[in-house]
Amino acid sequence: MKNLIEIGRIISGGDEAVLEELTACVTNPAAYFAAHAARYMERSIDSAGEPDLIRWIGMVDILEEHNFVCERDWKDEKEDFAYFFGNLVGIKRFGLELDPGWLDEDGDIEQWCGILNEKWAPHQCCAGAINIDSDSFVLFPCPLSQLEQLKKLAETTDYSIERV
Repeated sequence: MKNLIEIGRIISGGDEAVLEELTACVTNPAAYFAAHAARYMERSIDSAGEPDLIRWIGMVDILEEHNFVCERDWKDEKEDFAYFFGNLVGIKRFGLELDPGWLDEDGDIEQWCGILNEKWAPHQCCAGAINIDSDSFVLFPCPLSQLEQLKKLAETTDYSIERV
């Protein structure tokens, strides 16, 4: 499960707090589940019976708690999408901009991310998404140079990370 820690390291830029908490989650998913049961219950996960799922969702929640990813519902409003995605740590770290004026009010997350991918192309960045098998998107800004590595690391866990 070192690959989950590596995914967290890449997305967080090596943030020590993220790595410390993620290591605890990966090393002992049952204890991590017990300590964060309410968070898992919000996702309708009521037992630690699937340790790989506990680790994957734990990683997502840790990254979100530290503002490296944002989880958005598939039917998100433009203003909420722009606010939450636009304020992620990576937006500033990679020198990106997210201007709500670029986005069509009647669009959706996939359309908006397509626009951002075009706008961010000169920065060699894109909108990435961590798949959590739901109708929401777990979004983060991603350097193109890291996308393939993240995809391969995720594949080893039977989950996926993709460009939106």
